[in-house]
Amino acid sequence: MTTQHGWQPCRACHHPGQDIRIEGDWHLRANPGYWGAQAPRVLVLGFSKGATQIAAAAGGQFDAVAFAGMRPRLKAVLDGLGLDLDGQSIDEALSAGGRALGAASLIRCGLSVMENGQLKSSGTIMPKAAKAPFPLQAMKTCIGRHLAPLPESVETVVMLGTTDAYVKGVKGLLREQFSDYQDVNDVAFRAQGRTWVFASHPSGANGTFGEWVAGDGSTESGRKRLLALAALGKPSDAVPSRASAPARVSATETRPVTTPPPVRPTPPKPTSPVSQASAPTRLDARFAQTFHLVSNEGRKVVPVRMKNQDTGLVAFRLAKMGNTKDGQREVTDEAELLRLCETGQYQVRAQPLDKSGPANFVRPLLNHRIVKSPAA
Repeated sequence: MTTQHGWQPCRACHHPGQDIRIEGDWHLRANPGYWGAQAPRVLVLGFSKGATQIAAAAGGQFDAVAFAGMRPRLKAVLDGLGLDLDGQSIDEALSAGGRALGAASLIRCGLSVMENGQLKSSGTIMPKAAKAPFPLQAMKTCIGRHLAPLPESVETVVMLGTTDAYVKGVKGLLREQFSDYQDVNDVAFRAQGRTWVFASHPSGANGTFGEWVAGDGSTESGRKRLLALAALGKPSDAVPSRASAPARVSATETRPVTTPPPVRPTPPKPTSPVSQASAPTRLDARFAQTFHLVSNEGRKVVPVRMKNQDTGLVAFRLAKMGNTKDGQREVTDEAELLRLCETGQYQVRAQPLDKSGPANFVRPLLNHRIVKSPAA
């Protein structure tokens, strides 16, 4: 993969001497490029250049092309995944002096489709492209030339777009390309030894962007953000450790990033040191936040997320047949976890809040009752 900031000479999808290829309703304009760090920790892949980016490319200002018109929202996406930019602004990170971030597109060139006599590069183009032969072939070519292998520095790949058809199509392509491909959950997989996650596209036309940023598990987009966080092994209220605080960004807002987006309403954390024994659940996001269990003897335990050493997934664990992997299920959504616990058919791995004992399987409704409130 080329990680040199600048335009790239690739014309693999174009006929000799031509910069525009037309196949049916599909138009592919040759303008591949890469932005940001030469040795990125995080690689962000858009789908293709939209009209704003194509216009910026035509204007000749390379540094202004990547995510033109949506950079504050891209920053909110990265903040929402707990990924920092090594103290740089989003503009700095996408420049030749970037230290942590690399950016390009899954289809490196500018893809458009003719709809009602007009070329469209946004809206429904992504799910359509995931099913159409020509853009699928362009994606295959780009994956083979630009993503295999990834630079050694890359730890995480973020792909922008979460519609089910697009995720399914891209997963299928990458499953064919990478022999070590392994699904993690609905919006994540492992390949080339890295975790790849799908995240909300920062386009202003994305009407569910605000829901994804808010991370409310009761919405489909919010649930997908929580799944991405779980795949990355980050708590649901993860914030970057070295970046400036992120902003709450609505579906139409593009103001600078200043404060962190919440995952769910929680009381403020105490400002003075709190001992483990008295710390509330939300000081450790591994514990379930909405319910806990009380034994017949009155001892409280809380379902706890565990990391799967084989896949890297951090999730709640349930089992029908005790502590055996064959009979276990992994769940990232608390509502689903509660529903399964209420069936009485599963044991769940739980632990005291003060960690005075290990995380063990307990069976709700048999020797523990379910209390639908945070443990304290």
